[in-house]
Amino acid sequence: MIRRVTQDPSRQALLTAFGVVLCLANTSCGKIADNGPQLPQAPLAAAVEVAEKTSIEGKIILTGIEAGSLRKVVDVGGNPFCTGHGEIIDSTWNVAADGGLANVVITVEGSPRASNMPATSPLIDQTHCEFVPNTLSVQPGQAVRFHNSDLTFHNIRIARHQAGTSHGGDNLANLAQASQGDANVETFSVPGIYRLECDVHRWMKAWVYVHEGIHSAVSAADGTYRIERALSDGTYTVKAWHPQFAEPLSQKVTVTNGTAKADFAFPHAQAFQL
Repeated sequence: MIRRVTQDPSRQALLTAFGVVLCLANTSCGKIADNGPQLPQAPLAAAVEVAEKTSIEGKIILTGIEAGSLRKVVDVGGNPFCTGHGEIIDSTWNVAADGGLANVVITVEGSPRASNMPATSPLIDQTHCEFVPNTLSVQPGQAVRFHNSDLTFHNIRIARHQAGTSHGGDNLANLAQASQGDANVETFSVPGIYRLECDVHRWMKAWVYVHEGIHSAVSAADGTYRIERALSDGTYTVKAWHPQFAEPLSQKVTVTNGTAKADFAFPHAQAFQL
């Protein structure tokens, strides 16, 4: 349940005005819902029906460090709205006590696009001064809904993330969501990794991973994942990607009787941000 906070009108007006000034100061900023730049488009591969059935599952862990040492409280600079929700934890690392690593994208190479997709597009919400969820995986041609649930100004700058870097890449578009309830829908047709940032609240960051097809998943808070689309028996290359590592982990996996297991371990010593 989203907790609503009632603010003093004059304070909210001040915050909104500050957000507008900051947005205008950023040369890449500007609401694009009507006539601004759009995300790059590309022809889509034919889509086929892919049964909804668990095929590959496993667990992702982070090794070489205690989970508790990675927990960092964000300094929100006295922001009066964001401080009203309690501590905000840095989203760089989401690690369970046993090392289970969340927000890892697991993909299967050679995956087709699926024609049988849910009627409702996935949602990334801005709530309590955080992006929720932090990481989303979609197939080409899939739309993503963006929403502001907060009583404060947000924006969503979308960058095409440069693989192998911690924060490189080119800005593609910027969605201004000045008021609670503002919403946008963007369609991602080009495979790749897209980084989302809020210029008003610089700690806010999220990821949209556009895989070549439907066979992908994002690890949960305990590090476990399930690819919920069927695969024919055979050998596949399965990869695990996390934004703090230059290269994804990869392994060959053999699907037998429609199922397989694939675990991955990321060594913390090789991460960008130690």
